[in-house]
Amino acid sequence: MGQKGAVRLARILANRSKPSLEEAVLLITEQLGFRYFMFCGRFPQPRGATHEVRFDNFPVCWHRYCADRDRDLLPGPLRRLALQEVTPLPWKKIAARHSKAFAKASEFGLATGVSCSVHGPRGQWSLTSFALARGGSAAERRILATLPDCQLVACAIHYAAARIARRGLDSVEPLRLQSAHHKILSNRERQCLIQSASGKTTLEIGQALQISERTVVFHLSNVRRKLDAANSRHAVAKAFSLKLIAAGF
Repeated sequence: MGQKGAVRLARILANRSKPSLEEAVLLITEQLGFRYFMFCGRFPQPRGATHEVRFDNFPVCWHRYCADRDRDLLPGPLRRLALQEVTPLPWKKIAARHSKAFAKASEFGLATGVSCSVHGPRGQWSLTSFALARGGSAAERRILATLPDCQLVACAIHYAAARIARRGLDSVEPLRLQSAHHKILSNRERQCLIQSASGKTTLEIGQALQISERTVVFHLSNVRRKLDAANSRHAVAKAFSLKLIAAGF
């Protein structure tokens, strides 16, 4: 992830309310080259409560069509499979097996896209989808080129939405940087996380820092544990929010 990716994360994580988060996601969706987006997440709270956060800019006519038939905005097979994945799921990957459902969505302007699931601690989950109004080989190449950015953005949206849900309000207090936050991660853990944020593999991180790949895996595992993150991308998003990593590094 380069400078642009860092700015995207910072823009998402800075939001204090659901409306401002929606506005930021709309802007970033356009920057990634997509026309539409949809986010839905469920966030279990203490004492058994569960808060749901949903927003999208899907076509109004598609909303009406689905509402009249009591259907979800995403084709059923896509939603089920995407929530089982830990990596981005391009729609084309399953469209051939469920052509009828996808053909109807395409009629309303949702021709192709990608869905990214995030699973957080204590049963949290969310699904962020990005869609294009037109399909074709050029559209599929664009989607493949943006998969890493889509997943990272999805993690950031998940974390921002989780904060909103945790308060049970439409606004949240900004995260405050405390001196203890600097002590959460060791210098080596921060170095590994920064390298991971730039898109390097564990092997490449080891070569850059002159340590073994096994040691890199160990440090990143510690980072995820300390930040209570579901995966490395989730850890990057939380580290940005806590100002453990600065935009542009």
